[in-house]
Amino acid sequence: MLQKLWYDRSVRTQLFVAVGLINLLALLVAVAISIFNTRTATRVEIEASLEVAQRFVEATIKDLAMQGRVDQLGEQLPLQLKHLRHVRIYLMDSTGQLTVVSPPMQRRQLGAPRWFARLVRPQLLGRAVRVATIDGVAPVVIVGEPADEIAEAWQGFYSFAFVWLVLDLVILAVLYVVLGRVLDPLQSLSRGMLRLEDGHYATRLQTPKVKELALITHRFNTLAQALDVARDENSGLYRQLISVQEEERRELANELHDEAGPCLFGITANASSIQTIADRLTDPRTTEITNRVGEILGIVERLKLMNRALLKKLRPGSHGRVGLSELIDELIAGFERRHPGTHILYSSGRLAKSYGEPIDLTVYRSTQEGITNAIRHGGARSLTIDLVEESGHRHNGAKREAAVLRLTISDDGKGIDPLTPKGFGLTTMIERVKSLGGTCVIDSPPDRGTTIRIEIPVQREKRERTRALGLVGGMS
Repeated sequence: MLQKLWYDRSVRTQLFVAVGLINLLALLVAVAISIFNTRTATRVEIEASLEVAQRFVEATIKDLAMQGRVDQLGEQLPLQLKHLRHVRIYLMDSTGQLTVVSPPMQRRQLGAPRWFARLVRPQLLGRAVRVATIDGVAPVVIVGEPADEIAEAWQGFYSFAFVWLVLDLVILAVLYVVLGRVLDPLQSLSRGMLRLEDGHYATRLQTPKVKELALITHRFNTLAQALDVARDENSGLYRQLISVQEEERRELANELHDEAGPCLFGITANASSIQTIADRLTDPRTTEITNRVGEILGIVERLKLMNRALLKKLRPGSHGRVGLSELIDELIAGFERRHPGTHILYSSGRLAKSYGEPIDLTVYRSTQEGITNAIRHGGARSLTIDLVEESGHRHNGAKREAAVLRLTISDDGKGIDPLTPKGFGLTTMIERVKSLGGTCVIDSPPDRGTTIRIEIPVQREKRERTRALGLVGGMS
């Protein structure tokens, strides 16, 4: 739960929430202190007001008693004490009923809410006083009244809260924008890491102004540059390895063709000669000789078929004599002859006759590997192969991109188990494509077949591109 609510959030959100909580805590502390101070000030103010009011009442009563006008106490007190605050003066009649004499009851325009009044109202609101006079005891009661003080305190508290809220919202808004600008390099770094993961080692990040983030960005660019150099070196080494491999394939194919072929032909010729001689003999064992010669010729025929298959696998026999599309066509026809239950639909767009031996052989080997895996491991009954060259174009006014050769191989097999590591054939195919600066993506959902998408950039001179008039487009 904590992982989802907090740790899965962005750093920007976490910092924003943390600052907001700190501000809220500071507000609560400020409110608590303000209420405590207001409560203390209210108590002091009420006690002082009671003391002043008591002395005013005593002086007024004594003056009236000396003048013999004590019966006018209810009329004179409001006049003498009309400026007193935070107290209420009651006059008790002979029946014990209290009558307010000063100040008169008034309604305030803005009263404090009950929760605030309960928090700041002091426990001792005031005191009741009976003032002695010359003729006896004047039934005057003085009571503290904090309502005015609480209302004033509430007005100050309300104004403070409103100003604080506005300022805090402004501060949080500015903080959100600032955090976005400060942490934006981290997002750029994350996007850059994803591009590195996808193999785009030419990615470079712009150095931010923040010192710590600038150091991290510098390290990232250094790492990307090192990976870019390492990839170029590995691509060069792999191209050399492929070149050596293809050369060995060529030599092995030549030896099979030049040595094994004549030897098999010699065996066939000698076996046929033995058969001719045996046919002239009248010996009863000639039948056995004829049977043995037939077996030898059958074995030689199988060896010839195996030799032709090996020659075609080691090096396409038509390579260099026909175009790339016809070469793929010939490869597919061979698979369909050996696997009559599998249907392969091949379509090609506008293609040049050749893109150079490295690209031609890479496309040929990739198609060969894709079909072999689909039939042998995926149990596919239907395959779709699409080969097309897409011309370079400008993207948003940027520099013209290179033309690419796209090869797509899709099948209806059982797909590739994601837990199964890539075999040697697929790994070699991916490395071949990468060594030419291309990309190879294998999409294989469970039980939904496999799709291989290969893109290889092609760079050709204009005069070479004009030879694309011998271009082949078709479907077989």
